[in-house]
Amino acid sequence: MPAEVTADSSSEPPSTRPIYQTAWPWILCVVGLDYMSTLGYVPSIAFDVAGRLAPLAMAGLVLITLFGALPIYWYVAGRSPHGQGSASMLERLIPGWLGKLLILILLGFAATDLIFTRTFSAADAAEHVLHSPDADWQKTVDGLGNRWENQRHVLPDWVGKLTANWSSRQLAVTMLMLLIGVVITVIFRKGFRKRFIQISVATVVIYMALNALLIACGLSYLLERPELMDHWWKSVMNGDWRARSAAAEGVVDSAQLVETAFTLFPKIALGLSGFEMAMLLMPLVRGRANDDPARPKGRIRNTRKLLLVSALLMSVYLLSSSLVTTILIPPEAFRTAGQAQNRALAYLAHGGALAGMPAGERIAPFIGIEFGTLYDLSTIAILCLSGVAVSLCLVEFVPPYLHRLGMEFEWIRKIGAMIYIFTALKIAVTFYYHANVDQQRGAYTTSVLVIFTSAAFAAVLDVWKKRAGRAKIWRIAPWFSLVTLVFLMSSVEAIWNQPGGSAISLWFIGFILLTSILTRFYRSTELRFKGFDFADEASRQLYEKLKTADFPILVPHRMGKQVIEDKEVEIRALHRLAAEVPLVFVVVDLGDTSTFFIRPLLEVKRENGRVVIRVHSAASVSHVLAAIAIDMSRVGVAPEIHFGWSDENPITANLHFVLFGHGNVPWMVYTLLRQSELPEAQRPRVVVG
Repeated sequence: MPAEVTADSSSEPPSTRPIYQTAWPWILCVVGLDYMSTLGYVPSIAFDVAGRLAPLAMAGLVLITLFGALPIYWYVAGRSPHGQGSASMLERLIPGWLGKLLILILLGFAATDLIFTRTFSAADAAEHVLHSPDADWQKTVDGLGNRWENQRHVLPDWVGKLTANWSSRQLAVTMLMLLIGVVITVIFRKGFRKRFIQISVATVVIYMALNALLIACGLSYLLERPELMDHWWKSVMNGDWRARSAAAEGVVDSAQLVETAFTLFPKIALGLSGFEMAMLLMPLVRGRANDDPARPKGRIRNTRKLLLVSALLMSVYLLSSSLVTTILIPPEAFRTAGQAQNRALAYLAHGGALAGMPAGERIAPFIGIEFGTLYDLSTIAILCLSGVAVSLCLVEFVPPYLHRLGMEFEWIRKIGAMIYIFTALKIAVTFYYHANVDQQRGAYTTSVLVIFTSAAFAAVLDVWKKRAGRAKIWRIAPWFSLVTLVFLMSSVEAIWNQPGGSAISLWFIGFILLTSILTRFYRSTELRFKGFDFADEASRQLYEKLKTADFPILVPHRMGKQVIEDKEVEIRALHRLAAEVPLVFVVVDLGDTSTFFIRPLLEVKRENGRVVIRVHSAASVSHVLAAIAIDMSRVGVAPEIHFGWSDENPITANLHFVLFGHGNVPWMVYTLLRQSELPEAQRPRVVVG
């Protein structure tokens, strides 16, 4: 039976609500909503970019999947088992503001990928709705379209103007698909629970079974007619590689075929979509009962099974579907809207005309309107649910990062505003591209390739750091580096050939960066304290004694400017403190100052008769001092924090605080203390001499 477990603390989710977990084959079906739904459009895309060479181009995609993407994500699964994928690895491997900047850029591409997955799937679902040759189906669609046109004229003027562009049935049906997805997303807004997973399993199993039957019939048909295969292969060897251009002159050799097939990879990279989603869904994979929460080996092993099975399964489906559709479907059908364009397998399922065969010829006796309608329904269902799964991943993936980085307002998280923001973005993207599948392809492909490039780079960097201490030549991961280079070059080519796609991603990145900077600046004065860790038990015991002291005075001390002995003489003189008044010196070592939430590591010792609290790897001096003072106030007498006077420029000091964790420390500590829930009489005091 599936189990309810608490979210892993190491992933630091903004919520501690339980995560539903179940066996990996069922999560495979959820991943399949995104990955396997690509069968609805990838065979058509392959022919559009490669023509008669499409099966060989797909073979190149399969090789990159099995020997590039799969090893990378196999490694990522082991290094990031808590559901954030390569982004969490980069966050850990590249600390500081540079790392945060890279994460925000990656989030921009990830948001582009997930949003375009939704809009692209909805647009392709609309293609299947509008272009089914079933007469009854089309009669229903026409009736709904005419009814909408009649009703639109009786609506208020502002509604009529707003929907004027909906005269395109492709756009109208796409919006309907998006609306259905939004409704389902709202129903399952609590995330990937048992009911949604059950629906996913049923949808994927039916869809893959229908595809297996259809493709098997196509392969059987080709085996019975070897002349079709011979004709295709001769056309390939004669250089007839593209459906929209004149054939190349002369006979080509195998090396040219292989080179051309691999150079076409960036244009059909959508067939890789799904690997990053598997990483986001990793917390749902049930491991072993005795798994270590920090490194759940059972979950890692089962996720790797999921990745292997999905890669092998889709490799077979993509290669065989491309072979069948390329050879059996006439080239002009791929170029004609309403036939095989963006719905190649559906064309075969309905019994469309076959290349070079008599009219009415079908690949199997049962192929026809009934089977085709069933196939269309299953395709529309998986494409719509693919969008829902992606929407849920967006809500689970982006907000936790922004929240942890201090770049999301608390009220936005509480009301779930991200769902509505992403919905608005999907509608805007759909209108901008007028629900055209081909026009969205560039942005979608670019974001997919960048995501894979970042994952490969994270794997290379992680191996490099794991092998610290070795000679540099032995720290390099050769295969991972090669895969990174392949994905990087593919990303550059996609951006160069389709700059419009990268422009959309840059808009998303710019929006995320701007809002994140403003939010982080606004929230910089929050008391973002999550507790203490202690270096050892002796530090804990001494700290507990300090909390019960009658009149503790905390004196911040910056190492390097003067020794503690001189600092004590100065403070006692400036603040007129008698020799018998005990002082507690606080020394703060700054770590990654870009971190938002803090959990200080305290080392408390007696040094030459003085009590010294050393705080290691702190994100902010002010927050650490305020946290210690507030914690002491809850048990004993409210302490005082004594500072010396600073002549630093106020503007410079505030910028230093926001970016580097120090600056006008006394003023910031006072501001943080005022935000605490302590009564006025129990609140610590700040004294500046």
